[in-house]
Amino acid sequence: FDDVETITICLNPGLESLRLDHAAMGFERKWSNSQVDALVGKLSQLSHLVSLSLSDIPITDTHVRRLLPRFNDQLKCLHLCGNYGYGNPRCPLTDDGVKAIAEYCPSILTVDVDYQDKVGFPGILALVQNCPNLLEIGACGTSLGVEDVSSILRVPNELLNLSFGEIGHSHSSTEKVSLQNAVMSTNGRVVICTMRGLMNTNLPPEHKANQDDSMSKIELAFKQQRDPMLCNKWES
Repeated sequence: FDDVETITICLNPGLESLRLDHAAMGFERKWSNSQVDALVGKLSQLSHLVSLSLSDIPITDTHVRRLLPRFNDQLKCLHLCGNYGYGNPRCPLTDDGVKAIAEYCPSILTVDVDYQDKVGFPGILALVQNCPNLLEIGACGTSLGVEDVSSILRVPNELLNLSFGEIGHSHSSTEKVSLQNAVMSTNGRVVICTMRGLMNTNLPPEHKANQDDSMSKIELAFKQQRDPMLCNKWES
């Protein structure tokens, strides 16, 4: 796109779902700070948004704190994935920004901060502690580790799906046991995914039934997010 106005000129104030993933500016396909400021200013006028996806746009903590209060806790799905690569300047979000999501969007259902490498345990923990309806967290490529995940899942929650880990990383047998115990602490409800795919867990039958039920809900949500008539993929 040549400028922010080109992106936003057709946006209806009543819009409920918006996906701008990988939108790029100019010949060099880079966003300046002033361009992101202008985009956030435009988006803050869309007070009816239920689902917003701004992956690979360098949204900062300041932008999050400026934007989210405008939605009056109506937002259900928020995707702020970064750009893959440690220390990438296009991944400026930190734990403070994730804590702002927890503060302004306590009714949110999905938060995806994959590849935001400055995000870690404090931010994700704040989400789980302050968003009682949260169902899905995407945290691949963040600094979230196995012990962090174990601690997070022992906090009372309604999570169905948590993704984390780094490309190419293989968990040790000790780490796998720790993760399995963490899943069992939720009675098998939480499905854990890593960069290698779905984590296999050896669960007792009653916990396995809960895991299968969660997988059914996750698969339905994945299918429904492609439906242009649905703004909230978790609607049953």
